[in-house]
Amino acid sequence: MNVKNELLTNLHREVLHGIYFDYNDTSSKFIDLITIMGSLFVFETDIIKEKKDLDMSIPVFDVAFWNKEKDTVEALFEWITDKPVPVQFTVISPLDNDDAFLSLPANQDVALFYDDIESIAGLTTDQSMFDYIRVINKDNEKQKQQKLAAFLRKSVADSSEILDAPMKLLNKRKTTPAAILFVLAIAAAKSYFNGGSKVFYYRSKQINIDYLNKPSLLPKTAHPKTYQIMNNLYKSTSVDMKIETPFLQKSRAEIIKELPKEYKQQIKNTNDCVRMKRRIDKDTVTPCGICMACLQRKIALTAAESEVYDGFYQYDYGQKIAEITNEQDQQIYTETLDLMQALYEQVKTNQLFTEEEQHTASEFIRSFDVFLSKYSPF
Repeated sequence: MNVKNELLTNLHREVLHGIYFDYNDTSSKFIDLITIMGSLFVFETDIIKEKKDLDMSIPVFDVAFWNKEKDTVEALFEWITDKPVPVQFTVISPLDNDDAFLSLPANQDVALFYDDIESIAGLTTDQSMFDYIRVINKDNEKQKQQKLAAFLRKSVADSSEILDAPMKLLNKRKTTPAAILFVLAIAAAKSYFNGGSKVFYYRSKQINIDYLNKPSLLPKTAHPKTYQIMNNLYKSTSVDMKIETPFLQKSRAEIIKELPKEYKQQIKNTNDCVRMKRRIDKDTVTPCGICMACLQRKIALTAAESEVYDGFYQYDYGQKIAEITNEQDQQIYTETLDLMQALYEQVKTNQLFTEEEQHTASEFIRSFDVFLSKYSPF
């Protein structure tokens, strides 16, 4: 058994540690889906690089069942990676569950909390009796992580359980499409063993930054098809389980604009900066304000007339390119704005959007217009 297959065989035990689970007929299918989505996450880099002799052999408990659903699994993998991904299933036997413990179903659904603006907005809906899986943003300042943890705890019922996602395993790839599907599979298993029937994931409809090179205006994480295929897999188990994405039809600006003040005040504790994520400057604890993620965030908050609720940047909202004295930073901000401008022009001239894309296109054009008009960075 190679290292990755060994990892996949024991994966469910690692990620469900501390959560009640069993291996009965239906339960095993939920566990298998953790392994299946985990395999996409584990092999994602090899798939994208088209590594030769890639063995997508996925260990599952119910081989016969998953062989029937093989086309759907392969369709989801191809949709996420944009490459055909042949898979095969191998049988494994239930492992001794030494960590098993008695647990009465809580009849509670599960929601994800990604330490982001959308997750904060999710707390405004009637979910006080939900359990939560928190995906901690380790790239954020420690103090801000703690403030978000305290706000989450304060916002939900005392009986709501808050679990941390397996951050060591997710590492730096926690927001890739494969990573999100993996976390959703964990959450669905948690919801099922709770006696619940839903998982809530809060994602806004954002533009695909690679749109100039790819035909879809929406990234896979913001496209309804991703969650439709996932829900089809759960439907095949004949169990009432559904991934809900209540914000997928709204832009981030629209979500922010609707937030009560108490929730807007938590925005400053979130962080989107790519340069902090990549540790470009290890001593930096302040978002740069000039990378694409920072610019997108500024555009959304400007369109929502909510800049006052944002945190500090190295280069703030009114920063002009010509006034940046650091040559490298000036080049970065120039390239970021040029790319955004090119996206803007492409979206404005393209009339062939799908129904799912049209609202995103209109919101993107409106929001960028507002930002340019107010701050004139060029």
